[in-house]
Amino acid sequence: MNGPFDPPGAMGWFHLAFFCLVIPWAVWRSRKQLQDGPSPARRRHFVAVQVQLLLFLGLSLWVAWLEERPVLAPAPIAWPAAAGAALLLAAGVWLMAPHWRRSVEQRERNVHLFMPRDGTERALWAGVSLAAAVSEEVTYRGVMFMLLAGLTGSVWAGALIAAAVFGFSHLVQGWKSAGIVTGVALLLHGLVAVSGSLLLPIAVHFLYDLIAGLAYGRLGHQLGYPIEGVT
Repeated sequence: MNGPFDPPGAMGWFHLAFFCLVIPWAVWRSRKQLQDGPSPARRRHFVAVQVQLLLFLGLSLWVAWLEERPVLAPAPIAWPAAAGAALLLAAGVWLMAPHWRRSVEQRERNVHLFMPRDGTERALWAGVSLAAAVSEEVTYRGVMFMLLAGLTGSVWAGALIAAAVFGFSHLVQGWKSAGIVTGVALLLHGLVAVSGSLLLPIAVHFLYDLIAGLAYGRLGHQLGYPIEGVT
């Protein structure tokens, strides 16, 4: 039986190649297409993102099973860890709220992709937020982290590399946002270490994404951001 931080096997290498190389390359291409081409229809985009995230979740769970990495091992939640998670969420929303407003005021094109404007879109965004929270925490804070820690022989190196890859994979939001996402990823790694499971990071991730999208939608209405996005 493999330990959680043993070197990766064949499927572990596949997981690292796919999520550390293929996905960042695809994100880079998508970012350039978004900058140069028309903005995608938001509802269709929300559905496509959910499907993609669920496929990624299935792949990561399959690799975790084959590689015997206990990414979903249960652990009791102590109140200090829960309090830290709540503090992390509150700090993230407070610090990012001015950035959300600036992005809408400056009519940044990428905001269109995170701005639900009606009831249907808000429901779809809740699905995106949940799928992103579970899929990305399992993939980056779970499977990828364990594989990289086993590969490098260091949990610190595993967390740093996984956080950097996670940040780059959000480059469609812009370089500044990608840098912020990298920092947040490191904090979520710390929350995993303190709590002993992915449950609290998933909860924080879900609530933050949900709040951010709803805030973008409200600001879009207040500040007159075009319904179909900026061309």
